[in-house]
Order: sequence, then structure tokens, then C-alpha cells
Amino acid sequence: MRRRRPWRALPAPLALFLLCTLPVAAQETRPPAAPPAGDTVRQRQLERDASVSLSLAKKAIQEEGFANGRVALNVWKVTALEAGTFDARLYEELRRQLYEKSIRESLRCVEQGIAHRNPADAGRCLQLYRLHGQEIGLFDPRRYEDLSRRLGEIRRREKP
Repeated sequence: MRRRRPWRALPAPLALFLLCTLPVAAQETRPPAAPPAGDTVRQRQLERDASVSLSLAKKAIQEEGFANGRVALNVWKVTALEAGTFDARLYEELRRQLYEKSIRESLRCVEQGIAHRNPADAGRCLQLYRLHGQEIGLFDPRRYEDLSRRLGEIRRREKP
């Protein structure tokens, strides 16, 4: 006759008990979940992109034309908003610098156009001066009228 081994029947119920209780016990002893590592890496990348975009915007405002500076400034604004690091005061300051530079260049262009008797170029530059000056509140109507009058004199002289 075979001998009975009571401990052989024990592993199946014990395994079932452990399978049911271990996940609950593990949940209770786990520390609170930290933010996923992917989110912090993504945030750092966004902040780095915003920082690089800001550097490029500053450089474009100083060294390039109005259109490139405006695009670079808008790229920085979008990346900084996405990263949560946007500074409205800095944006307005850079925007003002960009427009002031454009106004200076437009006035120089008008003077050169008048000096070289090129009313078409001078007229376009005068329009840019007016638009950009009005945009940031630096438009001088007297100066505009004076330049417009000088430009009109060239146009009258040019007509046969």
C-alpha cells in the first residue's frame, strides 16, 4: 500500500493563495509613483529648445533683416510657450528692438533713395517706416510729412 503524503496537496492551494495575495501586498508596500522619466526628459528637451531658439532670435534681431528676426522671434515664442518658460516682457523688449532696428534702416533707406533720386525705393522704405513706427508707437508724423514732401519733389522733377 502507498503511503499518503499530505504535503503534496499543500502546494496547489498555497500557490493559489500566494498568487491572489502577493499583488495586493506588493501594491501596499510600493512607494508612490514618481513622474515618468519620459516626461522629465521631454520637459528638459523643450526647455533646451526654447533656450536655443531665444539665442537664435537675439542673434537674428541684431544681425539679420526684419523678416528673419520676426520669424526667429515667433519660433522662440512658440517653443517657450510649449516649454512653459515664456517671458512676455522679454518678448516685448525683443520685439521693440526688432521694430526700432527696422525703423532706423527704413529711414536710412529713404535718405539714400532721395540722395540717389530713386523715388520707388524711397517710397517703399517710407511706407515701412510708417507701418513699423505706428506698430510700436514711434511714428513721427512731422518727419513722415517732411520725407514725403522731399520724395514728392524728386518725383515731380523726374516727370517730363
